[in-house]
Amino acid sequence: MEDSNKLFVRKVGKVARNVERMTALRDRGYPVPHIYRYSDITMDMEYIHGLDMKSYLKSHQPDNLLKFLIELIDQLMYHPTTKDYTSIYKSKLEEVDFSLLPFTRDELLAKLPAHYAQSEYVGDLTLENIIYTEQNGFYLIDCATIEYDSYIFDIAKLRQDLDLRWFTRNTDIVLDVKTNYISQQLLERYPEANNDYILILQLLRVYRHAKPGSFEHDFLLKGIQRLWK
Repeated sequence: MEDSNKLFVRKVGKVARNVERMTALRDRGYPVPHIYRYSDITMDMEYIHGLDMKSYLKSHQPDNLLKFLIELIDQLMYHPTTKDYTSIYKSKLEEVDFSLLPFTRDELLAKLPAHYAQSEYVGDLTLENIIYTEQNGFYLIDCATIEYDSYIFDIAKLRQDLDLRWFTRNTDIVLDVKTNYISQQLLERYPEANNDYILILQLLRVYRHAKPGSFEHDFLLKGIQRLWK
């Protein structure tokens, strides 16, 4: 949108969790857009003119993006505490239809680590929520307060794009060599996040909103089936 010849982005809907997380991250020095104004249902924020990660990775080597992600995660995980996520798993999985999945709710719960490091976090750390600018580097957009408050779940969310290619699902763009490299380097550095069941958990956050029989639903189901062991 435009106001007084200045472009801005307006998010409409349940924005309170976005305002809360983006404000918290910006106050701690993380690269997120400025929030100009907000209400119960709208948030106006700075428009970041730059490259999405599909365009960026097509024309750039992955090393600077990997460096940004490592610096980000190292900062997020500073002074973590331990938290039991079992009750959150159970609550969130109540919202999922398991009829087409290769496991039951209880079978997945049995695979999920109960305790993880609670830390600072982004909340929706996907490649689609990163913008690159020549002047200031990488920005995080659309951060959100969620129950999965740990850098480990942020890494799992990243793997949705890096390992399953969710962010290129509707294109003919092939970035496998670059995304595989980033994923491998991250999991070597943060082995505690190398857990396919946590990745499945993150995929189910999207799967429960996908219409059965749709391209998105089938794409996610195929990925989940491949990951389940």
